[in-house]
Amino acid sequence: MQRRQRRWKFIVLFLAIFFSLPIIAAKIPLWAEEKPILETSKQDTKIVYAANKTIATNVSEQKNSNSFKTLLYFTHSHEAYAPMLKKRQQAITVYNDSTNVQSLGDLFVNHFKQNHIDADVLNVDTMKVMKQQKMAFYQAYDAVRPYVKKQIDKEGYDLIMDIHRDSAGRKTTTTTYKGMSYARMALVIGGKNKQYQANEAYAEQLSKKLNSLVPGISRGVMKKTGEGVNGIYNQDLSKQIILIELGGIDNNEEELNRSIAILARAIEEAFVEPASS
Repeated sequence: MQRRQRRWKFIVLFLAIFFSLPIIAAKIPLWAEEKPILETSKQDTKIVYAANKTIATNVSEQKNSNSFKTLLYFTHSHEAYAPMLKKRQQAITVYNDSTNVQSLGDLFVNHFKQNHIDADVLNVDTMKVMKQQKMAFYQAYDAVRPYVKKQIDKEGYDLIMDIHRDSAGRKTTTTTYKGMSYARMALVIGGKNKQYQANEAYAEQLSKKLNSLVPGISRGVMKKTGEGVNGIYNQDLSKQIILIELGGIDNNEEELNRSIAILARAIEEAFVEPASS
């Protein structure tokens, strides 16, 4: 009798386990089929800073097929950044004939290309030209002018930027956003230029877009006039010319790189029109 009861209990237990297996299997995934969960990073700036010091930006694919052309040149071509010189074990000086603001040209081209912008870099070392022609420092804008004019006459540009390095210290030229530091930018307009309001309109639009991407990255638009300043900065050659002070003497390569990426994206969003649907 007891043997028969044990046998029935065994049968009932076996049937319970047998019919429960599909439910258990559905709730316990097999190790061989387990896959990692990928989460999409949602960042306002949509920037990824990679180990190789390049920045990839996410931009809209629906853009006008007509290319947006920009020209970059460097009136004070030898303006240097101390951290860049230190990294290359060079003497820390305000100016350097090789490690300088002009040496960032390839970064501009690469980041602009990622944002559907064509970028030409004027291949003129202005300060070298000044030395050859025995020109004084204040004559830098006169030295670069014929080269800029010749290039503008040859090609039509939607935006032209004269890139400089500010002399201000780190506190003024650096901002931090979401744990990353950026070299701040100041947009300079020459008030002695009769058409300065047109140049100023471009600068204001760009400054606003910059700060919408990284708050405080633009120090604003500065109109310069009066004694002791150039007041024109060759902006009379085109309504699309803006002078940009990119960071200061204490900004490092990573900060400059991030800011150039932001500048490229700001130009793309501010001036490159979406394709019509």
